[in-house]
Amino acid sequence: MLDFNCQETGGRLFANWETDKLRTMKEAFLLLLGAWKVISAPTTTSDLCQYITKVVKVVEEDALHLPCHLSLYKERNATEFSWFKDGTHAIQSSEDQRIHFHGGVLFFLPILLSDTAVYSCYWQPPGKCRIFQFELKVYKANPFDPSVLYTPIEAQELHPGILCPLEKLCQGGNRTLIWYKNSVCIPNMSEITLRIQNASKRDEGLYTCKCSWEHSGKVFTSSASRELIVKAPSVHYRPVIRYPTSNATETAELGSVKTLTCTVFFGINVEDFREVLWHVDKQDLQSIKRYSVKTIREVKDGESVQTVVLTISNVTQDDFREFKCTAKNSQQWVSKSVFLKPRETIHTLLAVSGCILLAFLLAFVVFKCFMIDLVLLFRGVFNTRSPVDGKVYDAYVIYQRHDLEKAVEEKIDNFVSRLLPDVLEKKCGYRLFIHGRDDLPGEDHMELIETRIKLSRRLMVILTLGSGRGHEASANHEDYDRQVGLHQALVKEELKVILIELEKMHGYGHLPQVPGPETK
Repeated sequence: MLDFNCQETGGRLFANWETDKLRTMKEAFLLLLGAWKVISAPTTTSDLCQYITKVVKVVEEDALHLPCHLSLYKERNATEFSWFKDGTHAIQSSEDQRIHFHGGVLFFLPILLSDTAVYSCYWQPPGKCRIFQFELKVYKANPFDPSVLYTPIEAQELHPGILCPLEKLCQGGNRTLIWYKNSVCIPNMSEITLRIQNASKRDEGLYTCKCSWEHSGKVFTSSASRELIVKAPSVHYRPVIRYPTSNATETAELGSVKTLTCTVFFGINVEDFREVLWHVDKQDLQSIKRYSVKTIREVKDGESVQTVVLTISNVTQDDFREFKCTAKNSQQWVSKSVFLKPRETIHTLLAVSGCILLAFLLAFVVFKCFMIDLVLLFRGVFNTRSPVDGKVYDAYVIYQRHDLEKAVEEKIDNFVSRLLPDVLEKKCGYRLFIHGRDDLPGEDHMELIETRIKLSRRLMVILTLGSGRGHEASANHEDYDRQVGLHQALVKEELKVILIELEKMHGYGHLPQVPGPETK
């Protein structure tokens, strides 16, 4: 602006007017130079210039000191730099403007919500061309927006340090720094790096550094915040492959999708080098198109676990082999194998089930047909012993010994005297009581029958077509022992009865009746 002083003389007034005119012409020239750079920027940037972009998030009412680059932090030759807002609006270097630049640094004194825009810095030193583009986002100061936070500090060491992001700005003798934790001032802390002694969970929170700095004789304040997260100390272990287990087996169908999972435990709160790989025949599977690998790193209850999932998009015959999962860290490497086999189809399952069912049926038929022979065979093999029950005989043999035809008598005599002893006594180890062989002459026959039946476990009754025919109860000794034995078996239930038919029976009406218990 022209500064007219009406109290001065005409010569002084003219001199002032000339001085102001030269200043105005200089500013107009710089403005035209900046406009020319904007017009020529597309051709230059497309051919020669290098683009560098960055997002800047700040809080309103702070003073912002925005350098093109950290290497350009100090002011340089003003003719090498041009600043623009939204690509077309040139920013001036006059210090009486709220937004102005000095060389490679753009100043907002202070910054407002309306300053949200894209700002470009054109740096054109001799033989070079770079464009620094900043997407500036301004947020309200209250309530606090966590979007403006710098990278959090995740500390595992005992004495972590929090570096103020305004490190370059706050360096210098005439600049002061104050630290806050959760908006509460921390006394006697003015270093660029805030050191926390014996850090614990109670030290976690939002730390803010506020820097007061001077520009053109005025004091401005800038702030930056970041979060401190205290993590438990890490404990390293050798890798432990939790799955698959040693020599595990997986099944798959041809042409299907199959996934193999390898889960490895590395330690407690471990974040350093660790790697899990799937391979087969010492070949990395990531080079095969049908295979894809997905890695998942997570911390569960402090445990650092890494899971690698191998997906086979189309199972072929070549995939039915050994796959190996290898895990390694800075201490050791381990590996486990899983074998992929073809899954049994429904036809195979039906065939196997049919064979098993047929085998069961065959075994049942054989057992049913040869049950007695099998029992006798295994009795001899295992040499079973009779139970200790006070009995002497395994069976008391009852058969008709009188009034028989000669052929029937010979048949019964051969069966009782030769076949039964040969098989049951000599081969199977049973002991039988047979009349005419085990009784002594002169014994009381009725007493003998009652005594021997009580000493026997079973009653073996041999039946023929002539058994009991033409005889009344108690007419012969065999009638008596038959009645006593059947009474013990059927009425008192003290004996088991075995009936052996030597001839085919057409009825049992000719057999003698056993009197039941008297009813009152």
